[in-house]
Amino acid sequence: MNQFCVFLSQGFHHILDPNGYDHILFLFAICAIYSIQDWKHLLWIVTSFTIAHSITLALSVLNIINLDGAVIEFLIAFTIFFTCIENLFLPRLHNYRVLFSGFFGLIHGLGFSRLLKELFMGMEFNVLTTLLPFNLGLECGQLVIISVIMFLLFLTEKHIKLSPKLINYIISVPVLLQSIQWLWERKFWQP
Repeated sequence: MNQFCVFLSQGFHHILDPNGYDHILFLFAICAIYSIQDWKHLLWIVTSFTIAHSITLALSVLNIINLDGAVIEFLIAFTIFFTCIENLFLPRLHNYRVLFSGFFGLIHGLGFSRLLKELFMGMEFNVLTTLLPFNLGLECGQLVIISVIMFLLFLTEKHIKLSPKLINYIISVPVLLQSIQWLWERKFWQP
């Protein structure tokens, strides 16, 4: 049980780690176009993302798939970039966000797997005491982040009286600029 708690805690703290804020910004970008009334739709989006990243997390940790870390980091930055572009310029694609978030979850799962592989390096791997609790920790942390984001969006819309469109721009433009910087920094090919 001790190992279960350790990996649960590691997953939870990994997702909340301010040094790895790319995933937090991705969640901000995902939530930027929604209000609290859209919670059911947002739940489907988060579920799609969760299922997908759980699959690639497991496949990667079990060494069934293995991609270069530099490629994964670049693709994670691209998922953030694309989500912001969609928020700002491609409203017709919003209806397909469940599909996009699922696909992007596959990419993020590969990123999460790198940390998990480092954590149990040299240890005996057990799905129930390492992979499952780490993934549950990620999900708990992700739910905390999304809850805080949606609460902040609710307060901003209801009490500061900003329009949903303006809130989207306030979130998406800076996150887009950060993702462009990451795309440049994380490029895995030589110019």
